[in-house]
Amino acid sequence: MRKLASLFWKNLVLGIKDVFVLLEVGFSVVVVCLLLFVIPENIKKEAVVYVYDETGLVRSFVAERVGLAEMEKLGGEFYVDSRDALIEGMTEETNAVGLMISAGDGGTYNVELLTQPYTTEAMVRYIEIDIEDLVALIAPPYDFYSPEVRNSVRVEALQWGLRDEIPFNKLLVPTIAMFMVGIMGLFVMISLIGQERSEDTLRAYRVTPASLNLFLLSKHLILLAIGTVTFSIIYIPMAGFAGYLQGLLIIWLTVIFGSCLGSFLGTIFDGPMNALLWVMLLMLVLALPSVSLLAPAFSPWWIKLIPTYHSLFALDAAMFPDNNSHLIWQGAAILGAIDLVLLGLTFWLFGVMVRREA
Repeated sequence: MRKLASLFWKNLVLGIKDVFVLLEVGFSVVVVCLLLFVIPENIKKEAVVYVYDETGLVRSFVAERVGLAEMEKLGGEFYVDSRDALIEGMTEETNAVGLMISAGDGGTYNVELLTQPYTTEAMVRYIEIDIEDLVALIAPPYDFYSPEVRNSVRVEALQWGLRDEIPFNKLLVPTIAMFMVGIMGLFVMISLIGQERSEDTLRAYRVTPASLNLFLLSKHLILLAIGTVTFSIIYIPMAGFAGYLQGLLIIWLTVIFGSCLGSFLGTIFDGPMNALLWVMLLMLVLALPSVSLLAPAFSPWWIKLIPTYHSLFALDAAMFPDNNSHLIWQGAAILGAIDLVLLGLTFWLFGVMVRREA
């Protein structure tokens, strides 16, 4: 244990001298300041609808449920008194659409939809269907769907809009933490092993009674320690201590995964520059699951084979708890199994490399 502590302290001193520890901590402070004070909480621009209702149909419906004081502006809806006013509003607000309602024959209603020139056909059709349903529900004969159709449809909400309530800057935290902290070892371990090889430290270490596995383990531990500090700097100001321990567990497992990959590359290649192409390719692959996290519509089966997929979704579940706590333990189990295999392989490969160069 004393040997391990001594090696840990030596790696920490070298890390501070090489400034990578200070850079990692300092950059974490910069990133959390950007998240808190620069990146907005909401990047969604509210859609605007201008309504010219000659019949008073929609206006009365809204007034009954919302109240006259709030009727003029409700969630981006503006009620105007003429077609010209509607067009003028759409001209000033480039993301707005217009809706004109007039009386038709036989108690029906005519609905005219005005859109911007760049509005897609799919969006137009979506709005048309939405308007048809709205008018059918608030005007006689109150629903043009037959009872058979209505009875065949069942809507069940399994989760009530938690995602809509999360600020945008907080949504970025799992991805930033995974890249800045979790995969940090991929870069650092290559540099540490390359430095030891270039300075012939490993050859000198071979004549000592200490174990090579202990030597490599100390480097994994220093990365875990630095990862704990940087993760805390990023996570706590953004989310507090809720889910912190679960998130820290996932980060530790991800750090080990990244440092094992770095150990492989550091053992195979002579230095960081020689491994640069492989590092870039690995980072590209490991970055793919972040697309699924931010845009769940992209979630092919093969993306779940990438370990960082489980890191990201487990971190997300820890930071934004709902009925998804199983993702934390599922991710921990998968990452833990991968880490055990990679640790065994890296210790073996590192020992083979040192013996060949000794």
